[in-house]
Parts: sequence; C-alpha cells; structure tokens
Amino acid sequence: MKLLFRLLTLLFFTLTALSANAQAPILTADAAILIDARTGQVLYEKNADKREYPASMTKMMTCILALEKGNPLKTIAVSHNAANVESTELCGGEWIRLGDLTYQMMLISDNGAATAIAEAIGGNVNHFASMMNEKARAIGAVGTHFVNANGMPDEDHYSTARDMAKIAQYGLRNKEFRQIVSTKSKQVHYERPSKNLPCTNTNHLLFTYDGAIGVKTGYTRAAQGCLAAAATRNGRTLIAVIMHAGWDSRFTEAAALLDHGFEMKK
Repeated sequence: MKLLFRLLTLLFFTLTALSANAQAPILTADAAILIDARTGQVLYEKNADKREYPASMTKMMTCILALEKGNPLKTIAVSHNAANVESTELCGGEWIRLGDLTYQMMLISDNGAATAIAEAIGGNVNHFASMMNEKARAIGAVGTHFVNANGMPDEDHYSTARDMAKIAQYGLRNKEFRQIVSTKSKQVHYERPSKNLPCTNTNHLLFTYDGAIGVKTGYTRAAQGCLAAAATRNGRTLIAVIMHAGWDSRFTEAAALLDHGFEMKK
C-alpha cells in the first residue's frame, strides 16, 4: 500500500509539472527567461545563456551606477560628445541635473543622456564601461560585457537573457530605481536654458499590463526588439526578459510569460 501511495504521489507531481510546461507560451524571441524577483528561481527559460545584443536594456546598469555613485542634485554640463550621439534630445552646453538626466535616459531611452551620465560618473565612457563590467561581475552577470553606457551596437557589447534578469532583479531592490522605471511620464527639467522636456515611458506594459512596475525596453537593428519587464501581483514580483524579438511581440511575449508565471503555483 505504501509503495502504491508513493507511485501515485510521484505520478501526480510528474503530471503537474508536465501540465505547467505544456501551458508555457510559445515564443518567437530568440532568447527569454522568467524569474521570481525575490528568490531568483527560474520559472521559464529559452536560450537564456545565449549571447545577444542587449540594446538599451544596457541602461539598467547605467541607471544603477548613476544611483549608487552619483548625486541626483548635481548639475551636469552636457558635452558635445553626448549631444552628438544618435537618438538624443540633448544639445551641447545645456545644464541638467543628474536625477533628471537619469529619468530622461530611462523613460525615452535617450542615448545621449546615458553617455552624459557615463562622463559624469566615470570621467569618460571607457572608464564607465569598466565600472559597469565590474558591477556586472559582482551581481553575477558573468556572461555580460559592456563597452558603452547606452547599448549602441558593438560586437564586444553583449549579454544574455539570464544576466539581464539578474541586473533587473538587482536594480529593483533599489527604491529610487523602482520609482524611475515605474514612472509613466515626467516633465524633465533643464537648468540652462530653463525648459521642461515631456518624457513618456517606452515600456508599453506600464500602460497595458495589470501590475506592471518597469523595467526597460531596447531596440537596434542588430538586437531587434528587447524588453526586461517586471510585474507584481498578490505580493509576488516576476521579471521577464525577451531578447531578439519583434518590435511589438517583445511586449506580447513578455506579458504572456508573466501571465504564465503568475498562473503557476509557488
């Protein structure tokens, strides 16, 4: 009788596991992962250790260092180097506080803002990239290597879905980080010349997914659509990372992964 009970118990848990796997969404993304933000438990993975271009998800690390190493009230003079980066609203000679610059970087994915932060914190982009790599290793993102602060394509600038999830998980432990990435829109203030720049978050899930709390979009032609997305329901926070997907499907597939995770039993 005891043997029969053990066999039935084993069969039950096997069928439960198979059922959970069968319900996992079919993704077109080249790589993806879903983790529990508190424990780090992996709930789903697809090519999670495959080297990919992270695009602007890189800015999660730039944001982390800006918060840990910088003073948000410090006024920064925008360099012409930062202003000449592709996809930026900055102009050389403008003055803006580091805190506002960080919001501009994370909400509208401003590449020049990331470069300006790198120059302000690290002195130059190369040194800041070394700081990023040191932090990545400390977090456990050992399959990652950064050469810039914004995620512009470079064959030596790469990461994995697993590492991006670890970086997002680390960032979300910081109250200021959580506040920034969960902000839907903000008027970013410039000190000189005095003006406000309206910034709306590029993370569509903040507007469409119940419980969404961030984290960061990314896109380049080489990386295709990327997204690190987090959501909280019933006190449980999950993080999904999508890499090398379609422009729109990164959002739908991240939402499907999050749904799958919330439907699974703890």
